[in-house]
Amino acid sequence: MLLIMLLLQSSLIFPQDTKPGKESPDSSQAGFKLSMGVVVVNATVTDKKGAAVTDLAPQDFRIYEDGKLQQIETFALETYKSIQDAAVTTGKPFTEAPAAMEPSLSRPRMISLIIDDVVSAPEDRFLRVSQAIANFLEKNMEPGDKVALLSASGRVHVPFSGDKQLLLSEVANLNEKLNWSPLERSECPVLTDLMAQRIYNNRIDAISLDAVTEETIRCLKLNPPVNPIDADVMDERIANFRKMAQDYARQAATVQYQELIFRNRDLLQALRRHLSSLRYLDGVKNVILFSDGFLQNDLIFELQDVVEQALRSGTVLNSINMRGLFNPLFMPASDRTTSATNEFLRKSRAVTEDVLAQENPLHQLAYETGGIYFHNNNNLYEGIRQICDRSDYYYVLTYAIPPQKPDGRFHSIKVEVLRPGLQISHRKGYYAPKEEITYERQKKEDILQALYAPGNLNEIPMSLAYNYYQDDDTTYVVSLLIKIGIRSLHFFEEDLRHRNLIHMAVVAFDETDRYVKGLEKSVDFRLTDTSYASILDSGITSKLEFKLPIGRYRIRAIVREASQGKMGSLTKAIEIP
Repeated sequence: MLLIMLLLQSSLIFPQDTKPGKESPDSSQAGFKLSMGVVVVNATVTDKKGAAVTDLAPQDFRIYEDGKLQQIETFALETYKSIQDAAVTTGKPFTEAPAAMEPSLSRPRMISLIIDDVVSAPEDRFLRVSQAIANFLEKNMEPGDKVALLSASGRVHVPFSGDKQLLLSEVANLNEKLNWSPLERSECPVLTDLMAQRIYNNRIDAISLDAVTEETIRCLKLNPPVNPIDADVMDERIANFRKMAQDYARQAATVQYQELIFRNRDLLQALRRHLSSLRYLDGVKNVILFSDGFLQNDLIFELQDVVEQALRSGTVLNSINMRGLFNPLFMPASDRTTSATNEFLRKSRAVTEDVLAQENPLHQLAYETGGIYFHNNNNLYEGIRQICDRSDYYYVLTYAIPPQKPDGRFHSIKVEVLRPGLQISHRKGYYAPKEEITYERQKKEDILQALYAPGNLNEIPMSLAYNYYQDDDTTYVVSLLIKIGIRSLHFFEEDLRHRNLIHMAVVAFDETDRYVKGLEKSVDFRLTDTSYASILDSGITSKLEFKLPIGRYRIRAIVREASQGKMGSLTKAIEIP
C-alpha cells in the first residue's frame, strides 16, 4: 500500500480575528478515544413457505452473546432493491414497531464488481467473467445504477459510474489489465493447496504423507541400486532416500503455501479496503466477488474483519465461483490398471477436497452478510443477474460489544425471533481483536481507505480549488485551498471550549495512477463560544502547498474529524502548467 508522506509545514486561513485551532504533530493524541464498538447482525426471517417476513419490531427479537442476553441498540429493516431505515436509535427501550417500508427511489443501486486476480488461476475464467459483466451491463443495468469495476491486484480500478458505454469500454480492455500470473505450484511432488497447507502445518495424515513421499521419490528418481551387496546398506539407503524425499516435499509445500497465504491476504485486504470505503457512500450497496476461492484456516481473523466491514458499511457481500461447473478428474479406460486406478482415485479425492475447502470462505462471506453464493454453474451472467435482482428483506440489528479482552477469542451469537412458526438465519459469531485499536491507527486506516475509495465521501461538505506558480525550469509550486463546512460536525464541550480534531490529507497521482506526493495535517480545535459561532456558517479554509513537475495529475483531498469519525473527500484533475 502506498504511504502518505507527512508534512506539517502548511498554514491555515481562518476567518478574521479568530483562532479556532492549533496545529501540532502529536495533536491526534489530545485526549480523543474511540467510540464504543458495536456488533452488527444481519438477520433474514421467513415464514413456513419461505416468504420474507417484514413486519417485525425490535421487541420480536432476542440477541445473545456467549449465552448472555444483549440490549438491541439499533434496528432497521432493509431490502436489496431499495433500502430505507426503519426506526432506530438507542439508549431508550423501543415502544413501537418500525415505520412501514416504502420504496426509496432516490438512492442509487451501487454494484461493485471485484475480480480476484491474485489467488485464482486465470485460464479461460477471466474471459468468462468479462463476457458475463458485459452481458449484465448491456441487458440489466438500469438508469440510476452506479457500477464500480475493480481487481484485487489493483490493476483495475474504475470508480462508480452510471455511464454504460464507459463501463463497457473498460470491460473490453479488462483482460489486458488483469494479473495473469497464477500461483506457481509444486510439480515434484504435485500438491494441492490443501495438501501444502497440511504439510506446512504438520497436519497431514500418515497415509497421505506416504503417498506424497513415494511420488517425490519417483519424480526425483531416488531409486536405490539394484542387487545391493548388503541388505543393511540397502535398508539404510532406502531410509535416507525417504527422508530426503520427505524433506524435499516439505520444502516444496512451504514455498507453495507461503506464497498462497501471502496472496490470500492481499485478496482479503483489497476486499476490506473497498468495503470500508463504502461506509461513507449512500446507496443500495452490493459487492460481487468473482473468485475460485481460497483456504481460510490461517486467515480466520482477516476473513472475519471482511465480514465486519461489510456489515458496518451496510453492504451485502456476494460471491460467484468463477471456476464454474466443477468436473472431477477423468481417467481414460486404457489407463485403468489396479495400481493406476488407486493412484487416480487418491488424486481425484485430493482435488475434490481441495476445491470444497476453497469454496467454504466464499460461502461464509455471503452467508454472514446476507448475500448469495453462486457456484457450480458456467453461466456467470445468470449469477450477476440473480444477485442484483434480489429483493428479499433483512433486518439489521446492533448491540454494544460487552467488555472483553483483546484475546482473539470467538464469541458466539444467537438471535431468536419470538413470533412462532418463523425461521431465522444470521451470523453465528465473531472473533475479538487480538490487540487494542488505538485512535492513531484507526485514523490512518480510515484515511488510507478513503484515499482509494471508488467515489467521493459526503459526510463532510468540502470544496477544492488550486493555483500554481513556477519554481524552476521543470517544477511548479501547487497551492491548494480546501474549504470545509463544519455545521454538521459534532464538537464536544470541555473546559468551556468546543473541541474537535480535524485531519486533512492531500495526495497527487500521475496519469497512470501512481503515487507522486502527499501531505497530511491535523488541527486541534478548542473554540470559545464566540469563535465557534463565527465559523459555524463560514467554515474553515486550509491552504496546502507542494511541488510537482510538469504534467497531468489527479488530486485526492480527504478530511476526517475525530468526534464521530465523519469523512469527506474530493477528486480534481489538474494540469501543470
